[in-house]
Amino acid sequence: MRSIYSSRLLIFGLLFVFVQAAVSLGYGQYILPLYLMDILAPAISLGVVIQVIRAHTGPQKGFWLLIGTALFCEMTAQLIWGSYEWIWQTEAPDIGIADIFWVSQSLIYLVAFYGWVRSGEKNRYLLDSMILVVSLAVVSWEFLIKPIYQGDENLDLITISVDLIYPITSLLMVFILTCWLLNGERRMSRGTMRMLAIGCLSYMSGDTLYMLLIDIHSLDSLEPWIDTFWTGAAFCMAVAGLRSLSGKPGTAGAEGRVGRVIRFSVPYIGLLLLIGILVFYRLTTDVFVWGLTLTVLLVLVRQIHFLTEREMLNDKLRQSLRRLERIASCDSLTGLLNRRVFELELEGKLSGPGQEPVAVLYFDLDKFKPINDNHGHRTGDLLLQAVAERLSSLQKDGISMARLGGDEFAIAVPLSSLGSLERLQELSEAVVQLLSKPYRLEEVTLRTSPSVGIALYPQDARTMPDLLDAADQAMYEAKRRGGRGFAFYRGG
Repeated sequence: MRSIYSSRLLIFGLLFVFVQAAVSLGYGQYILPLYLMDILAPAISLGVVIQVIRAHTGPQKGFWLLIGTALFCEMTAQLIWGSYEWIWQTEAPDIGIADIFWVSQSLIYLVAFYGWVRSGEKNRYLLDSMILVVSLAVVSWEFLIKPIYQGDENLDLITISVDLIYPITSLLMVFILTCWLLNGERRMSRGTMRMLAIGCLSYMSGDTLYMLLIDIHSLDSLEPWIDTFWTGAAFCMAVAGLRSLSGKPGTAGAEGRVGRVIRFSVPYIGLLLLIGILVFYRLTTDVFVWGLTLTVLLVLVRQIHFLTEREMLNDKLRQSLRRLERIASCDSLTGLLNRRVFELELEGKLSGPGQEPVAVLYFDLDKFKPINDNHGHRTGDLLLQAVAERLSSLQKDGISMARLGGDEFAIAVPLSSLGSLERLQELSEAVVQLLSKPYRLEEVTLRTSPSVGIALYPQDARTMPDLLDAADQAMYEAKRRGGRGFAFYRGG
């Protein structure tokens, strides 16, 4: 349902931007409907994001709270800006109260995107961002701002500095988003990431065009048209918020060497740009300049190579750790949890918040020893593997399954995940029916069945060992009844 709303909002936003662009190009100056549209776009988007904030309960709540705050700042800035013309009947100043909210909006967006970076990567992102900002700021100053600033006395350094904040912060947002994608960021859905990226690009385009066309070249007739970029960006943020509610987090795919090289090269785009300008724009035969240029390039190649090799080694280390963790936590024959890990997980369930009831199903296979003796241990192992495979079909969130040893198995399940004791009984019956079906193993068809004992925490036992012991006693009660069934622990 939320995906339908996000699609409708996207269509509405596109129509809104189209109408705003048509009116802007038609009049070439601000009129009341354009002022109202500038205010309505962030206001509508803010209303949507507020609902998104209320719906989120996890770590994304803080992220969308910052996005909503930024939209509020944009709405307030547009309201103040429009008030100069339609309430106070005066021209808005180049730097005024509205700029405080616009600058705050840009900085809050940047904080939101930077804050979503994984904690272990924040310093690297900060340094990468500084490299990019310094290099691009030098290029912008030398080729865009300085020539015009020197020839126009009406432009002051404060105005230019404030105007530069907008495209620089937008560029940093795009840069961080790019790093998210290249680093396998999948805590948000693909649809959410896509709309965030489009929104950031739209903000950056509007900020850059405003600085170049309005502040530097004084093409004021284009100012209403540039507003459509910020309008579109606001709607993109709102659509991204809705998609964060309906979309599932993505999964990072495998990345090869080429992908890693590209990812590690992104922060150095500005440095490469500076080197290219130094070589091709300022042609020189100075051997020291060429030597410095080649040295920097070689250091850059070495850095990227080092980072790529290090990450590949880290991947191998993570894979080895996962294998070791699986070996340490799982039964080597069946792939289910082993006894040690099962007891740890059960202990965690018993000591969890709220002390919610937990049920343990403890069972073994009827007549397993004759099967092992008559058909051999290989057939017995195949039977245990088949039992584990069938049990896995009942696996759900919160349920722990283990092979405790020999032909003994156990299942721990919080009653909250079932809803009632009747559902627990249905689960027990399902285990009995599922494991009692014939097993076709190589050339042999075997029949066995489980005897299931059930004990409940806290009514049957207060500790993990006592709970397992109670379930074990209930299992023997099921055997005394003839097997192929289940019995609840009755005390004693």
